[in-house]
Amino acid sequence: MKIALLLLVIFSFVTALIFLFLSGYSRNKRMNNRMKEFLPSQLVAETSNQQEKGHSLFKRFFDAIANIFKDVQFSESTEKILLEAGSKLKPEEFFALRILVPAGSGVIAGLIGLPWYLILIVIIIGFILPMNLIKRKRRIRLAKVNYQLIEVLGTMANSMRAGFSFMQAMQLVGKEIPDPIGPEFERVVRQAGLGMPVDDVFTDLVKRLPNKELDVVVQAILAQRQSGGNLAELLETMEETIRGRVRILEELKTMTAQGRMSSWIITLLPVALGLYLGLVNWDYFAPMLQHPLGWTMIFVGATANIIGWLIIQKIIRIEV
Repeated sequence: MKIALLLLVIFSFVTALIFLFLSGYSRNKRMNNRMKEFLPSQLVAETSNQQEKGHSLFKRFFDAIANIFKDVQFSESTEKILLEAGSKLKPEEFFALRILVPAGSGVIAGLIGLPWYLILIVIIIGFILPMNLIKRKRRIRLAKVNYQLIEVLGTMANSMRAGFSFMQAMQLVGKEIPDPIGPEFERVVRQAGLGMPVDDVFTDLVKRLPNKELDVVVQAILAQRQSGGNLAELLETMEETIRGRVRILEELKTMTAQGRMSSWIITLLPVALGLYLGLVNWDYFAPMLQHPLGWTMIFVGATANIIGWLIIQKIIRIEV
């Protein structure tokens, strides 16, 4: 009972700590970018200096840890996840975060007086949690692309009919549309303005935002630039196509909502029942944790529970 509550408290503390760090980092980054856009450079420098003084101690400590891993070659998957999530963290900074969080949570668990095996579990959770949070951020960010792409194509088609060039229409999208598509289109315009080949610029865009619909749009635009034709009409056609795909996806999501809810209920019901029995009558539930037969039953039940959850997820996941 006490151990479960302590684990819950530590897990909540570590989650809140990571969330506050990432949200504060991104909020400061967005604020600095907006100040650079609207305020004089001298005022921006003064404001940035005041912020750096307030966070200098923690930032110096964090940068010192990150610099230790500066020359380490990280895997391409880690860099890809950070890029697709739109995170401003470098791979070495993210790895430093994955070290500081379990170290801090392990120290807290040790001060509380948990046994060594629970401290080890807390450290493992603290190491895995930042990666799960950044993957969740990537999933949420990429999920916005389909909905924004409909608005982007309509805006670009109307702009080009009004006399804008293709790059001017993309620049307008970069200013008007929020993250993720807006800043990415603005980046494309800057790269093209610096002389990079247009094909390479759009290929990099698809790498940063891996989305099937966006890939189809990019390939169609590149093909049209070589063969010619009415680009505004092409954009409107793709807008209608993607709108239909999004509508089908929403209908499928509605039809599979019951299955998704059932998967979570069926999976969490044995866990909730075990916690309830442990809280209400520990003497009744204790043999499950103290006898080898109880350990075997828990292992078999947990394995079957996970397999059932995976099967349900496979059934309700429909490709469009």
